[in-house]
Amino acid sequence: MADASVLAASGQSLEDDFFNPLSPEMIADPYPAYRRLREHAPVYWHQQLGAWLLTRFTDCQAVLRDSERFAADFRRVGIPTPETLLSLQTLDPPTHTPLRHLGLGALRSLDIDALTAELLARAETDLSALAGGGEFDFVRDFADSFTLTAMTSLLGVPGPAEDDTFHRLNADLDRSMDSGFDPDAEAAGIRARERFNALVESWLAHPPKQGVIAHLVEHEAEGGVSRDVLVNSVRAFFHAGFEVPSRFLSNAVAALLDHPDAFAALREGAPMGPAIEELIRFSGPVQALSRACTEDTSIGGKTVRRGEIVVALIGAANRDPGQFPDPDAIRVDRDPNPHLGFGRGSHSCLGSVIGRAEASAVMTAVVRHLPSLRRSGPAVPRPNATLRGLRSLPVAVN
Repeated sequence: MADASVLAASGQSLEDDFFNPLSPEMIADPYPAYRRLREHAPVYWHQQLGAWLLTRFTDCQAVLRDSERFAADFRRVGIPTPETLLSLQTLDPPTHTPLRHLGLGALRSLDIDALTAELLARAETDLSALAGGGEFDFVRDFADSFTLTAMTSLLGVPGPAEDDTFHRLNADLDRSMDSGFDPDAEAAGIRARERFNALVESWLAHPPKQGVIAHLVEHEAEGGVSRDVLVNSVRAFFHAGFEVPSRFLSNAVAALLDHPDAFAALREGAPMGPAIEELIRFSGPVQALSRACTEDTSIGGKTVRRGEIVVALIGAANRDPGQFPDPDAIRVDRDPNPHLGFGRGSHSCLGSVIGRAEASAVMTAVVRHLPSLRRSGPAVPRPNATLRGLRSLPVAVN
């Protein structure tokens, strides 16, 4: 491969194999590749993906904040979007705004303090029971089921059967997030969304008396969108609401086990709030967010044309030394910590308050009840680049 810095200086496109998110090396640890890209070509045209990749914090933040020039709704630049993808995540203001207010109203109707206490009690019960057996898999035995139960409880609905069909559909949906590098994954992802939509439609047709679904049905007219878009939005919220926290929890625990000084600081009483923000910065699962450029503009000295796709690699931005001193260290008291783990702008994570509550509950339970936690085998990463996490994390308690 030609030297990246030479190609970048000459204005040529780098070879695509310079950045391959689905390679085994990047699946295991993407941060060295992010660092190389940020140092040699921070605004990089990726030929295979047909998109600009951004790795600097300032560039990523600017793009996510600017929904006028960088659209989540690709139809604004003439790119067709499957109907099942039209949701809160992919619509832009002003269409997006009433729908977002509807979602925020549903979350504000909840008693967050009571929810946090409930999450902590269940995390302590579940983890104490698992610790009694000496060894367990943090992902398979705890995180996946904990976050799915938390999300269905939040919605006020019964949980889906966690059978082979559920796991296959979930895997297909996850894989489709990487369809830019794996085009064969797109069709299966659309079918999976349709199946999950059928589940959401059953909830809306027979709403519970309490929870997010009850609020949405009662106030649906205020969202100003079709029932199909509402269904898509609830599906996206549901899926993100159990997958993203599960992956974060496994990433965070693995990070603490790899950084014993940080784990020790928490055991010795370091405040949990700043520590959670640092763990989100350091090991947040969401690695990339895509936008379509709506007018010719310049980013980092590169001309980005209308219709071109820009990918904000927030996993890279959160390790940018220009924004975060000593970015590869976990500083549980880091302040300020303006990480992009929940995005920015009009599409910032709707459920961030819930995510923080879950993270605080679980990490508090880990510190209290599993102070001697250690790895008992190698972690197995999930084969996903956009939503990074672990399939297995074997641990033991002395």
